[in-house]
Amino acid sequence: MDIYLDLSAGIAGDMFVAACIDLGADQQALVQALQTLQLPPWQMQLQETTRGGLRGKHLRFDYPPEHHHRHLSSLFKIIEQSQLSPAVQRRAQRIFTLLAQAEAHVHGVGIEQVHFHEVGAVDAILDICAAAWCLEHLDIEKCYASPLAVGSGRVGCAHGTMAVPVPAVAYMLQQHDIPLRPVEGMDEGELATPTGVAILAHLAPHYGANPLSRFDRQGAGLGSRECVGRANRLTLFAMQQRAAQGLVQEAVTVLVAHIDDMDPQWQGPLFDAVLQAGGLDLSITPTMMKKGRMGARLELLCHPPQSQALAQLLLNQTTTLGVRQESAQRWVLPREVVHYATPWGALRVKWAAGVPRLEHDDLLSIAQQQDWGLPMAQWQLMQWLAEHHPQHALSSSL
Repeated sequence: MDIYLDLSAGIAGDMFVAACIDLGADQQALVQALQTLQLPPWQMQLQETTRGGLRGKHLRFDYPPEHHHRHLSSLFKIIEQSQLSPAVQRRAQRIFTLLAQAEAHVHGVGIEQVHFHEVGAVDAILDICAAAWCLEHLDIEKCYASPLAVGSGRVGCAHGTMAVPVPAVAYMLQQHDIPLRPVEGMDEGELATPTGVAILAHLAPHYGANPLSRFDRQGAGLGSRECVGRANRLTLFAMQQRAAQGLVQEAVTVLVAHIDDMDPQWQGPLFDAVLQAGGLDLSITPTMMKKGRMGARLELLCHPPQSQALAQLLLNQTTTLGVRQESAQRWVLPREVVHYATPWGALRVKWAAGVPRLEHDDLLSIAQQQDWGLPMAQWQLMQWLAEHHPQHALSSSL
């Protein structure tokens, strides 16, 4: 399932879990899973209520007061000794690691020297483990999100009164390139908590508007405060991909650079570097530039989270002094790569809409080993596919 997060009112761990339950996560199964954590007695309070006139669920964990500061290793031990599934345990540990890295940075200590105060409390442990459980059991694959509202002013914590966003949150925002929503007068107070931002960083969403899918259903998690002028409400939307004649639309980023002073021999290694770094495609087109000079237009296609790293790659691997970024959408056919063991060697075939496309490197390798030309190699392999795998409808044009 793909999800979209409306972060216009910020994010907290309890709000995220409440939104997941409202979306359809099994509350009873979640409580049973969390009860296997070796923690002091606690109770989950889930209430249907409103904030700013809008409905949603508010979550609270009740537990006896404690003054126990925990290290990352002790948190990992609590998780590992539970009966949470290995996948849920890994997610929870990754979220805690993100928090530990942020705290270690702001305090100038090693990650194992970090003393968790608020984040080491029972409710924070339950929030993070519950979030990890919900992500697995809702089978969340891709995540999209709006820019994040963090709030303003000051907030009290174990280290005293601090400016919003608190240092650990500010570090995670910077490290994970989380875009912020402009602060408004109604955003007074802390809207994005360390636990909530760590969950968001773990999700690593595509940020911005989401025009690519339709919303199927939604869940809303409510914060504890009733805020003036807005609903203190995190909304989580389950999405369905738009499809037209078997097509799927997805968001992509286009990186563009114009160059007139680069050695053409550098273009081959550039293609290899871009694809190895996760770029979807790269094209280089001749163009006329200023003063009548012949140049080249480089156009690189990538998934949005990879855009910054690939822009840096272009700056490092070419002579350009700048890279332009554009957001776009593309229609693609669902495809599947199948590995075959043919009589002549291993062959990868990309199937899309019932049509096979032979992997060129494998086709070339088989042609060279058999001393065939490429047309003969393709004909032989297509015949073999038709005979041994007739369940795929081969195109008559191939």
